[in-house]
Amino acid sequence: MGEIKASLPQRELHVLEGLLRIPSGGVQATLSHVSDLVAAATGADKIDAFLYDQARDSLVAVGTSTQPLSVLQRQLGLDVLALSNGGRVVYVYKTGETFVTGQLQQDAEELKGIKEGLRIQSKVGVPLNIGGQRRGMMMVASLKPDFFTPDDVRFIEAIGRWVGILAHRAELVEQIGRNALEQGRRAGAEELVTVLAHDLRNYLQPLHMRLELMRVRAQRDGREDDVRDAEIAAGAVLRQGSLVSDILDVARIDQGVFSLEPALVDLGELVRDTAAMLATPERPVSVTVEQGRAITVAADAGRLRQCLENIIANAVQKSPAQAPVSVFVTLQKDRPDGPLANVSVIDQGPGIPQELLPHVFDRFVSGKQRQGGLGLGLYLAKRIAAMHGGDLNVESTPGRGARFMLALPADGKSGAAPRAAP
Repeated sequence: MGEIKASLPQRELHVLEGLLRIPSGGVQATLSHVSDLVAAATGADKIDAFLYDQARDSLVAVGTSTQPLSVLQRQLGLDVLALSNGGRVVYVYKTGETFVTGQLQQDAEELKGIKEGLRIQSKVGVPLNIGGQRRGMMMVASLKPDFFTPDDVRFIEAIGRWVGILAHRAELVEQIGRNALEQGRRAGAEELVTVLAHDLRNYLQPLHMRLELMRVRAQRDGREDDVRDAEIAAGAVLRQGSLVSDILDVARIDQGVFSLEPALVDLGELVRDTAAMLATPERPVSVTVEQGRAITVAADAGRLRQCLENIIANAVQKSPAQAPVSVFVTLQKDRPDGPLANVSVIDQGPGIPQELLPHVFDRFVSGKQRQGGLGLGLYLAKRIAAMHGGDLNVESTPGRGARFMLALPADGKSGAAPRAAP
C-alpha cells in the first residue's frame, strides 16, 4: 500500500487539506471531487457517494471516482440501486452503521451484480449525514481481498463525516443560486408588468367610455341585443381595470407609497355591501353579523373594501354552482390588547392543495383551479390587512373548501350596546 497508506493522522490531514481546496459548486461536482480524493488516499479501486432519490425510491451514485471500475458500474446499471433490492449499499443507508468486509464474494447479502459483474472483494461503507439527516452513504471498494485495515476504516468513517458537511455546503450554494436566479427573473417580470399596467390603464378608460356611448345609442334605438353585448363588454373592461389597479397597488406597496386614510367604519355594513355586489344567483353569498352594537374598525374604507372584495371574490370563484359562500362577522372582547373584529369567509370549493397552502398569499401564485388572474388578489388582501394592524390567514382541507379569516383591531366601543339583529 506504500506511502499512500501513511499514518492515520497524516492521511487525515492530507485529505482534509484537499477537501478544503475543493471549490464551491454543485452537489454532483463536489461529491465527484471528493470521490477522487478518497480514492487516491486509500488506494481503492472505486468510490461512490450514493444519495437517496425519493422519486425512484433508490440510492443513486451522484458522485463517483473517475476510475475504470466506476465506468463498468455505470455500464451495468449498478449506479442506481433500488431500496427494495437490498444489498450492502442499502444496508448502510437504512441502518446508519459502518459495513466492512474483505471477503465480499462470500457475503450472501450482497447483490449478485456487484459480486459477479464488478468482482469486488473488499468494501467499507459509511453513512452520509447531510444537514442533520441521513441522506445516503459512501462506499469504498477494492478488487483485492482483505484490503482495508482498521486504520482505513476509521479514516473512511472520518471522511464520511466531512463529506456530509461538504455536500450540505454544496446544496446551500445551489439553493442560493436558484433563489438569486428566481429573484432576478421575478424582479424583471414585476417591472415589466408594472410598466404594461400603466400603459393599459391609459387605453381602458377611453374604451369603457366608448362602450358606454354605444350602449346608450343602442338603448335609445331599442336594440336590446346590442345593449346586452355592450354591457357585457363594459363589464369585461372593468374587470381588466380592476386587475390593472391591483398590479399598480402592488408596485405602490413595494415603493412604500401605498397610503391609507383611516376613519371609523361599520365593518358589518361594509361586508354586506361588498357581498351584495359580488353575489350571483348561481353563487349566493350569505352574511351573518354578530348581534350587538355595530362592529367598527379604524380603517380606510376603500382599501378595506378592496381587501374584502378579493377574499370574497376568490371564494365565489372557487365555489360550485348553487353552493353558497358564507361570511361571518364577529367580535372578540376581553382581550388584553383590545377587542378584535373577525371576518370569516367560507367556500365549498375544491380546497387548496397542501403544497400550495403555505404560498397562497404570495404574489403571482395560482393553483390549478384558478380561472384566469395573476394571483395578486390574496397577496394584496393580506398586505392591506397588515397595514391596518391586522392579519389574514387560511385553513383548508382538499375537497372540503377553504376558510379565510380576516382579523382587525376593533374600535373600543364596538358592541357596547345591543341592537336588533339584522
